[in-house]
Amino acid sequence: MLRTLPIAITAGRGLAGPVVALLLLQGHSRVAFWIFITAALTDLIDGWLARTLGSDRVLGAMLDPLADKLLGASAWLALLSVGWAPWWLALPLLLRDVVVAGLWSWFRDRGIVWQANPIGQIATCYEGTAIGVLLFHGPWLGVHWPSVGVGIGLHGLALSFASAIQYALSGPPEPT
Repeated sequence: MLRTLPIAITAGRGLAGPVVALLLLQGHSRVAFWIFITAALTDLIDGWLARTLGSDRVLGAMLDPLADKLLGASAWLALLSVGWAPWWLALPLLLRDVVVAGLWSWFRDRGIVWQANPIGQIATCYEGTAIGVLLFHGPWLGVHWPSVGVGIGLHGLALSFASAIQYALSGPPEPT
């Protein structure tokens, strides 16, 4: 039973995405913020738990990026809908996720498994932080948090481009 806990945590992270979006669209931004933060933090736990408990690594390796994409894409779409994220930031990041998911699936069907590169992982951290700050959106300490969120998101976008260039230059890995 414990061996399935990491998969349940990963699935919960993915399912939290539509919940965050729905809450934000209904005007419950503080609850949406805290659910997003909690869900994002589970990404630090599920992999470690899977290794510790000997969970299904194949299923986990497939669900983890899917859950991340569902959480992030749902939040970006809701932030766009309420006007809390600029389209020129959110749309390229959403498009990147669609392209990455499509390429990952296409290559996987051909026996080629791409590993996340460190730049892409850092870009994802910036993106998650940007979403969290944009969801927070409120006044605190006299800081204009939407501007901070956009600035962090721009760093994530730049790192995403750098990651794409690194993938293009290195080429696909050998089939497994």
